[in-house]
Amino acid sequence: MISKPNWMSAIGVIALLASAAHSYLLQQPIVHVEMEKAGMHRTLTYRVQFDFPLAGKDCDYMLLQPLPAAVYISTDELDDLQRLRRLSAVYPKFVNIEEPTERAQPFSVLLRGVPKLMEIVTLPIHFRYHAPSDKRSTSMVAIATPELYLNCPIADSELVDNELVARPDKLYCLNAHKSRFDENIVTDTEPTTLHNLERCNWKQIHVEYQLRAPLRAEIPVGNTNAYAPVLYGTIILTWTMAIWTMLRTLSSSRRINQRLNEQRQLQRKVK
Repeated sequence: MISKPNWMSAIGVIALLASAAHSYLLQQPIVHVEMEKAGMHRTLTYRVQFDFPLAGKDCDYMLLQPLPAAVYISTDELDDLQRLRRLSAVYPKFVNIEEPTERAQPFSVLLRGVPKLMEIVTLPIHFRYHAPSDKRSTSMVAIATPELYLNCPIADSELVDNELVARPDKLYCLNAHKSRFDENIVTDTEPTTLHNLERCNWKQIHVEYQLRAPLRAEIPVGNTNAYAPVLYGTIILTWTMAIWTMLRTLSSSRRINQRLNEQRQLQRKVK
């Protein structure tokens, strides 16, 4: 028979274990984001860490990476990465890479994965050129930190504690066509199907961000006042090279004809 002190000690141990387990469940996912430091073509690297209770479960996560108008993606490049299984993402099917920043629109890319103790995800991005200006020579482009969304089956939903969820009263629907998440608003016209339940069971999760450096890039801007000198200089240089090429071609033709004539004369002498 268990004595009262031992019984009280056992209850205390169980309570401590339960408290420890509860606090263990409250560990926020960690997202470390890093961007290459130079160039118009760079790569965003994410190191995503989940706590043990979620790692290995039958859940999905998505990092929603907002990209400003000054940034674009190459859909062909991302298609190739997906074909090689080096990336799983949702992104616009068409992005006009020729538009300057002033005409482009911001958009988002969704990076898909399953919770692991550590996963590395990379996203190639490219910076657009800006319209020329007479007031600045560079433009600072800032990239926001991503948002994390989690979708778990009903059987594992208890692992996602409300304190981990940014909006416990909200669920979000995956809008793959526009590569974003929309708030789940239940209507009578939308049927309650398994597909709709899975598509609209996403929760936004609190994240601990770790940045080695701010996600900023300094992009050169052309000088408006340099337009006329560059234009006339380009025209003069083009015409100069064209004339030089013509004269060089004529000179080479004369030299070749002269050598041919010399060979004909030698052949006549031999005969």
